[in-house]
Amino acid sequence: MNKEYPLVSVVMAEYNTNENVLKESIKSIITQTYENIEFIIINDGSKTNLEKIVDHFKDDRIKIINNKVNKGLPYSLNKGIEEANGKYIARMDSDDISFPNRIKKQVEFLESHPKYTVLGAKAIEFDENGEIGVLGKSGKICNTDLYNGNTPIHPTVLMKRSEVNKIKYNENYRRSQDLALWFEMLVQNERIYVMDEVLLYYRVHSIDYKKRRLKHRKYEIKARWEYYSKLDISFMHCMYTILKSIIAGLLPGKLIGYIRKKIVLKK
Repeated sequence: MNKEYPLVSVVMAEYNTNENVLKESIKSIITQTYENIEFIIINDGSKTNLEKIVDHFKDDRIKIINNKVNKGLPYSLNKGIEEANGKYIARMDSDDISFPNRIKKQVEFLESHPKYTVLGAKAIEFDENGEIGVLGKSGKICNTDLYNGNTPIHPTVLMKRSEVNKIKYNENYRRSQDLALWFEMLVQNERIYVMDEVLLYYRVHSIDYKKRRLKHRKYEIKARWEYYSKLDISFMHCMYTILKSIIAGLLPGKLIGYIRKKIVLKK
């Protein structure tokens, strides 16, 4: 493999993803126009035959790390980042699809804008019925952006390995670990930016809306509560965003899906 600078380490955690969906996701990485990558996939106790799927591609840039049992996403991502060699970490989820030029464009941006630690992009949300709409708000991400829900889309980000390896994902967050990471990044005076380009297809399933119910939002609420004073967010603003999360969590999953399709993702 050509080791030209800079090397990008793509990190994905896999847990029971549909085989065809997983193949599509992996293919979107190994066919990137930017070829100088290593692709680290953490098998987080999955029942999917990951070894067989990877062998199908015959690409020596792919490295599998096996967890003996399911350890969760933050643990698996930290493990992958610790094993990474690249200057940059590219996140990728096992059911999404990266545009062919995603990594190339993001590397070029960070190389020319080194003040940023995290770089996100916009994404097209889609389901089994087709495209739904565009996710993401471009520009620099500040404290109030995070509290207002304008966060980087996790599987679109390219990050400086040196910084994310120091801060790490908080393994106490089984969910919303990305939100907690963005909060901590800003506490540590790291800078976050979202490109005004769509570079990923972001897959959703009907069950995903059920995961937005109140019982699944406790980590999101915990992160907002934990960081509001550290980020100089007013108590009233914090409570307002927490109240919105609680109300959204009480809504039926079908209604949440409808709101997202008709309002949040309208073009």
